[in-house]
Amino acid sequence: MRCTFRFSSYSSVILILLTTFAFSQNHQMNMNSGNNSVDSSLVRKGTINLASLDVNKDGKLFHCPMEPNVLSDSHGDCPLCGMSLREIKIEDVKAKLLKRNFIVAESELQSQLITQTTAEKTAVKIWNKVCPVMGEDVDPEAPIVDYQGKKIGFCCPGCEKKFTKDPEKYMKNLSEDGTKFLGK
Repeated sequence: MRCTFRFSSYSSVILILLTTFAFSQNHQMNMNSGNNSVDSSLVRKGTINLASLDVNKDGKLFHCPMEPNVLSDSHGDCPLCGMSLREIKIEDVKAKLLKRNFIVAESELQSQLITQTTAEKTAVKIWNKVCPVMGEDVDPEAPIVDYQGKKIGFCCPGCEKKFTKDPEKYMKNLSEDGTKFLGK
């Protein structure tokens, strides 16, 4: 009697495992064959033109962290894995796609990124003309620090770190209008 019970238990476990495996294989076949209601319009194939996907021209797209070729210009869920799409910059989307060997159209993307970068630069009004740390001309590509309601620019990366340690010391190096370097 004991032997029969043990055999019956093992048979039940094996039957459950085989059924589960068969179900998962059938489900995977349905996913791959398109026999389900998956919205495959978000799955990008071939050469991916990121500029054309950015309909609102904000320089960002929503992507799936697991499936980088699932892209949209609005919130949603990945049709392949079900994860929520996350919004990131187009440059970051491009890097993720290239890392996974996808092909990205360059010409339109470059012109959009240049336009976006120019718009970002003009949106930030740097108060000073010279670096408060070194006295050199401010580089618009260098970091910017907010200090007492003013956007303080620097000549190079690294100066902002010195400035934030003792901002009052370095602000004394600038004229009242921020156009001249007064001392070291």
